[in-house]
Amino acid sequence: MRLFLLPLSTRRSFLYAQRLHRANAPADASYIERGAVWAARKWSEWEDKESGWQKKVVEYGNHVFRRIPYEEWGLKSVPPLSSSRRRRRQRSGESEANMQGRGEQEEQEEHVELVFPRSVMSEAQAEEVVRRMGSERDGLHRRRLMWCVVGMPITVPFAVVP
Repeated sequence: MRLFLLPLSTRRSFLYAQRLHRANAPADASYIERGAVWAARKWSEWEDKESGWQKKVVEYGNHVFRRIPYEEWGLKSVPPLSSSRRRRRQRSGESEANMQGRGEQEEQEEHVELVFPRSVMSEAQAEEVVRRMGSERDGLHRRRLMWCVVGMPITVPFAVVP
């Protein structure tokens, strides 16, 4: 995987993750990954519609997405840690002979390259910015998740009743 860090100003940067080699084949993908691919395909189809309720949903959704800060929008390209953990667990169950043959492939798969303008920031600064971007909004998301869990029993009956 390759991470691109683009400093836009002295305090703000944009992060984009490029996957170099897809480790999971579509048949190998988890339900969450398949669901994400399906949702992206549906969203793209709905954007192409001329009119109707699907087009309205896309318009409202895009309006909401525009409110997301671009720093956080860039983080959606970074794959979740859970899939890499699952792959490591599967490989740890393999025999030693298979593991030795895959040693070089694993190093390439685990390697994350950070690309940034070296004339603007040092390597230590770039690593600190990436670390900060990945963790600075954890509290906000945890708080919002708790409010969603608390509000769900209140809103579900309205969704069930037409």
